[in-house]
Amino acid sequence: MTHVDAILPLALIRDRATTDLILSGLDASGVAFALFSPEDELSYASMVFRALFDVQPGARTFADIMRHCHANGVGPRMSGPIDAFLDMAHAKRRSRPQRVFEIDIGDDRWFLVNETLLGDGWLWSVFTDITMLKSNERMLQIARDAAQLAADTDPLTGLLNRRAAMARLDAEMRIAFRDGARLSLALIDLDHFKAINDRYGHARGDEVLRHFAAAGRQQSRAGDLFARIGGEEFLMLMPGAGLGEAMHAMERLRCHVARAEDRAGPGCAYTMSAGVAEFCGNAVEDLFERADRALYSAKRLGRDRIEQAP
Repeated sequence: MTHVDAILPLALIRDRATTDLILSGLDASGVAFALFSPEDELSYASMVFRALFDVQPGARTFADIMRHCHANGVGPRMSGPIDAFLDMAHAKRRSRPQRVFEIDIGDDRWFLVNETLLGDGWLWSVFTDITMLKSNERMLQIARDAAQLAADTDPLTGLLNRRAAMARLDAEMRIAFRDGARLSLALIDLDHFKAINDRYGHARGDEVLRHFAAAGRQQSRAGDLFARIGGEEFLMLMPGAGLGEAMHAMERLRCHVARAEDRAGPGCAYTMSAGVAEFCGNAVEDLFERADRALYSAKRLGRDRIEQAP
């Protein structure tokens, strides 16, 4: 026997011992990992992987594992028929040398999956628990949403403020221009509001504003935008509404306010005036100016009325 023949078995034994040691270390680390053959049969899997996907003794392939998960409501969340899910998964598996994506598990945990394509079609998959990161991400998103809502909202009435309303107006005009849809804008003022503040005080004036905001919400259609854009100035944006429908909506609101009992407290009555314009393909400034001119006409003609732009 040559020296080489004598040491080769020892090298093989040493390599296998090293491999077993590596796999044992990975298992002990608590990482979920799996090795799939070119035929997508499970060749090796850590204990964490087997627990995560509830791998059964008779499961041979990726499809076997996923069918069991789907049938028993364990493992990754899957919507729709299992065959559709498997078709989608098989189209993506081995589609690139390396693929990274996220999955959410039925018990509300999230995992980052790193798939590496090895030689001859072998697939190595590692699953990293990122539940805490996703939780922090959700909290940050909630905080961002709350901050955005605060920035867009008038604190007294809870309506959108002028900045947010103008951004929405610009967006709706773009949609109307693109689709050839109808769009109307109403600018509204509460009549003689300064006199209410002077006579009853600013606290009562605030009650009037809140009362009118609630009335506007109640009388508006689904999809309309009602916003406070100044002290006693409001805006109603009505996507899909032509001039006639918009005029009718404003008259309905005017009548509601005019006949309401104890509108914002005993003995405090108020009325509104509005100007209505329909979008005709021009710029935001044009639509706003036409509605504003119509509002001015309503005031000049005696208030407590609705006027339309030509």
